[in-house]
Amino acid sequence: MLAISFIFMKLACPEEEIIFQRLTLPFTQEDIDAEYHALGFDQPLIIQFLIFIKIMFTGDWGSSFKVVMDSDVKEIIFQRLPRTLEITIICYILSTLIGIKMGLFTGSNREKNTDKISRIITYLGISIPPFVLAIFFSQMAAFQNIRIFPAFGYKSSTVGNPPAITNARILDCILTGNWIILGDYLYHLVVPLSAMIVYQLSIIFRHTRSSTIGVYQEEYIRTAFAKGCTEKMILNKHVLRNALTPCINMISMGFPQILAGFIVLEVAFDLPGIGQLFAWAFSVGDYAVLIPLIFMLAIIVLIFNLLADIANAIIDPRIKLT
Repeated sequence: MLAISFIFMKLACPEEEIIFQRLTLPFTQEDIDAEYHALGFDQPLIIQFLIFIKIMFTGDWGSSFKVVMDSDVKEIIFQRLPRTLEITIICYILSTLIGIKMGLFTGSNREKNTDKISRIITYLGISIPPFVLAIFFSQMAAFQNIRIFPAFGYKSSTVGNPPAITNARILDCILTGNWIILGDYLYHLVVPLSAMIVYQLSIIFRHTRSSTIGVYQEEYIRTAFAKGCTEKMILNKHVLRNALTPCINMISMGFPQILAGFIVLEVAFDLPGIGQLFAWAFSVGDYAVLIPLIFMLAIIVLIFNLLADIANAIIDPRIKLT
């Protein structure tokens, strides 16, 4: 991903624009020449790539000339990032828990009415993209006769903002005791979160159900039943761990997928997070903001791949971390 980001920057962004985005006004020709040398533009491509990696990891991302004029990119991103992370975490936890629970339950009750109904609902959920679900839910929310939740926006016009402690709106409301603001914010999140949760839990449900059915066909499960073990004991002691092992990698990648999905949802529902920032920067061609966002998404993917390997080693003792 770092190499892709570097190539994208070299192809899409002129060197002069990169230099200007890293300088603060006013600047002279000497400043331009010094920055040109600091970025390695007068050196081989491999040296430029190494300097690019150093800049990405040190957070020296320059200034935005289009999204927020002459503002530090790091400040712009980290002001919005906590808002997106908190709703992504909520969506990830809920979709994972519900999806696993549904998959285990229906997999252990194969071909019963609950299994058939769940499969129909989740097949629809996985076949419809989140942004289409979001449009559907928002239209339902905006329908005058059954209006329950707001169609867009992240707060009511009469409600203010909590004191910015962490820039995570939910956490700041809890830390400062602003329960009215918290309730209003959660009320506005119901529709966008529902769209993403339905999509993600459908994916988890399908994999968990298939894995559970496969485990129930193993010899040791039939032996456990023959010994008189209860359904609950078998499910908790034997099925759960073995059914989740093949699903760990898929579940771990759910977080980056949800995070990427909020690029569309934040634009559709006017939520001020990094998804909306990404779309805004892309529309105006602000590469100083775009490239660090791509870099951060790549780092998140790598982190969750590592967590998946660790979780696999914990669940399955046959797997060893090297």
